[in-house]
Amino acid sequence: MYKRSAKEYSLLAITFFTCVSILPFILIRFAQQDWKTATVDLIIALGMASIFSYVYTTRKVDIPSYILACFAVASVVTIIYMKGASHLFWVYPAVIAGHYLFPLRTLIIFSILLMVPLSLSMYQQVDTVLFVTFIVTFAITNVFAFIFAQNVNRQQQALIKKEKFSHLRNQTLELIVSSKYLPDILNSIVISAELEYTNMMCSILLLDNSGNHLLHGAAPSLPDFYNDAIDGIEIGDGVGACGTAAFFGKRVIIEDVSTHPYCTPWLDLQTRAGLGSCWAEPILNSVGKVLGTFAIYHKYKYTPSNRELELIEQFAHLASIAIEKEQANQLIWQQANFDELTGLCNRNMMKEHLKQAIKTANRNKNKVAITLLDLDNFKDVNDRLGHDIGDALLKETAKRIKNCIREVDTVARLGGDEFVIILTDLTEAGDVERVAKTILEQLSLPYHLQDEVIYSSVSAGITFYPDDGTNTDELFKNADQAMYQAMYRAKSQGRNNCCYFTMCMREKVLKRMQLIQDLRNAIKNEEFIIVYQPIVNLRTGLIYKAEALIRWQHPSKGMISPLDFIPLAEETGLIIGISDWMFKKILPLVSKWREIYHSDFQISINTSPIQYQADTGNIKKWVEQLQQDTQISKGIAFEITENLMMENKNELTEILLAIQSAGISISIDDFGTGYSSLSYLQDYQTDYLKIDMSFVQKLSQKSKDKALCEAIIVMAKKLNIKVIAEGIETVEQEQLLRDMGCDYGQGYLFSKPIVADEFEVFLADEFDTLKQNRAFML
Repeated sequence: MYKRSAKEYSLLAITFFTCVSILPFILIRFAQQDWKTATVDLIIALGMASIFSYVYTTRKVDIPSYILACFAVASVVTIIYMKGASHLFWVYPAVIAGHYLFPLRTLIIFSILLMVPLSLSMYQQVDTVLFVTFIVTFAITNVFAFIFAQNVNRQQQALIKKEKFSHLRNQTLELIVSSKYLPDILNSIVISAELEYTNMMCSILLLDNSGNHLLHGAAPSLPDFYNDAIDGIEIGDGVGACGTAAFFGKRVIIEDVSTHPYCTPWLDLQTRAGLGSCWAEPILNSVGKVLGTFAIYHKYKYTPSNRELELIEQFAHLASIAIEKEQANQLIWQQANFDELTGLCNRNMMKEHLKQAIKTANRNKNKVAITLLDLDNFKDVNDRLGHDIGDALLKETAKRIKNCIREVDTVARLGGDEFVIILTDLTEAGDVERVAKTILEQLSLPYHLQDEVIYSSVSAGITFYPDDGTNTDELFKNADQAMYQAMYRAKSQGRNNCCYFTMCMREKVLKRMQLIQDLRNAIKNEEFIIVYQPIVNLRTGLIYKAEALIRWQHPSKGMISPLDFIPLAEETGLIIGISDWMFKKILPLVSKWREIYHSDFQISINTSPIQYQADTGNIKKWVEQLQQDTQISKGIAFEITENLMMENKNELTEILLAIQSAGISISIDDFGTGYSSLSYLQDYQTDYLKIDMSFVQKLSQKSKDKALCEAIIVMAKKLNIKVIAEGIETVEQEQLLRDMGCDYGQGYLFSKPIVADEFEVFLADEFDTLKQNRAFML
């Protein structure tokens, strides 16, 4: 239901309160038996009630207003005629009501109709002074009522305009919130402005992305030839009203286009379009940046009023809200679908492209190839040269890949240093081979970035639809598996490798995933076993040390080799949980065996590079725990690989110093198989070197391995480092190593790795033998 107008409310209020006010007088007149006056009052009340009922039901106000005027004149004149001048006070409410209800002409007629009979009637009933007083007060009442009525009317008109604009604003905001098409919203704003002022034409122009040109936005009332002519106009000082307003960000008013210098170049065009004046308001965003212009045209010379300038400003603000919302939506869409750094599609958009490519392939009965690329050693570039160079490398890589593929193909960045290429409309596998080869060649060329020359390469995995998979997730998994296979090959065959997906890869991945899950359960269920292999003093034959080794007793698969699960545990980070469990089990045994068998007994624990990482490692926690008991700490040796000593040297220094200060020994495991750089032996205080078993197992009197072992032992002696030889299996190997001066030996010749109970028996037997030998000597 529509809201009632102010005039309706006025008529309803006047008639209602007049009717209610007269009712008591009717009762009084009847009580006084003043039948004439009571009848007049009753007629007035019934008349007012009739007008109230008519206005309330029909909502018409013009005819009831005239009827009310005539009825009021007749009623007031009748009452004064019957009751005399003492009832003149009824004139003033009627006058005031007339000023609020009627237009000026009707008001003049109403006043004359009321004034003439009253004057004639009053002239006969009162003296001259009272008559003049009445005339003056009647005139004053009219003047004041007229002034106040006009003020109320102006306020009412302003309120109506404000309500109309608020309605328009709400309509526009509803369109914006509902994400309607921007041209539709701008057209709605323009049409609404033109409906408000029917003698003008409006136009909205939008600033392009370069910020130098204005593009057509909305101008439904302007001729098409005019819109086409100014579409793309360059902004600048003096370039028409719109071009100048956009250039300076300020309002421009041209009252006469035929004489204004800004319009000279377009005078013929504007004359043909029938334009006489133009004023342009810049459309500004929330931070004052120009988004476009809102222009108003007239067919003749025209000077805008303040109200019209206010209007154009309000409409420009509405347009700015719509444009900013559209720009925000575009930005959100851009960020949701494109990589900010390279400008390539991101994972989200790429999946949509792949779905479309699959549909097209099904329709055309051909193939789609998905190629997943990973930059080799990208982390090293970031760490060594900084993220700026890393970002530049990714941008240049994206450009090179795009230059190697067709426009119908898609390249996307998945994140980090991973890219994916979707090759569509393929009929032969050889097409992919040629593209892949070109990409590998282009990405292997040197990059010249910020005065740096960088050499890079990629590992690529390729899979085909529909041969290898039928949905996007399956295809990506396959491409990922092929890429990791290419990365694995890169370690042995060099960089820039490409690998195609095979079903064998899938089986390996499934097996790997199952093994990871089993490994998690193994930590939870404590399915691991610790075995100990004796380390023998080659000079005395006594056991002073042992190496603790982890074994996995799977509940259904049996014993699983450390070679199968330790690399996987390191890759997934599960090595932290496994090593913590192992450390917890070893500490009580160290204390026990040192107390019972030998005060210098020591257990070596293999550690992983993952455990030395500053944020996720656990070695620092171990060291802090061992620092609380120096006797136990002396019974522990951490075995680390020489590769760890070469990597992350700065990060490792602090933790190695903490290990040494806690009295924990450091043993270099598998010595001779890593970088074989000896500088770290000078930088860090190393207690033991363990000669790798690959040298020991081939050891003989005439082998080259003898010279290598001997060189290692001599070097270690010079550096005051003890030497442990691993993998001793024959007496000859033991004798040769003893003759070379090797300190300790470890291998199946002495004992295989055994569980703690068996190892205690082994130690007890040796301890009993040692006591018997000492008793015999005494």
